Amino acid sequence: MNEINLRELLKGNNLKFTKTRKEIYLYLKSTYSHPSAFDVYKEVKKKLPGISYATVYNVLNLFIEKGIIKEISTHEDKKRFDGDVSQHIHLICKECGKIEDLPLNDSSFIITVKEHGWEVEDSALNVYGICPECLKRKRHTRISHKN
Repeated sequence: MNEINLRELLKGNNLKFTKTRKEIYLYLKSTYSHPSAFDVYKEVKKKLPGISYATVYNVLNLFIEKGIIKEISTHEDKKRFDGDVSQHIHLICKECGKIEDLPLNDSSFIITVKEHGWEVEDSALNVYGICPECLKRKRHTRISHKN
């Protein structure tokens, strides 16, 4: 996203364009790591050395409130953030905490929800399990213990 589009996005949400908001948003749009607030703070601080953690946290919450970003709750009750607001699935590893995006091509669950009389305003689908790397590690550990 370029600066002009970001200015329009913020203006459309009745938010003033600031360097802080710009850097936080651009960082979230540039990563698929689903960072924590502290991770965002560490990255943005590289470009804006005077920024405080509280400022980053407040901007993140403001962006969530306006629907500009999404918040993901992990199994550890840690807040993580996603700059991709399109409908997609989050695969969350209960072992290492990794979060991976998966496209959501079939929105049949939304149709089902609507059939129950609900008006869908937003949706988030989190799937909790164990990622391939952790499964591999577990299998390797089991094999090592047997020998």
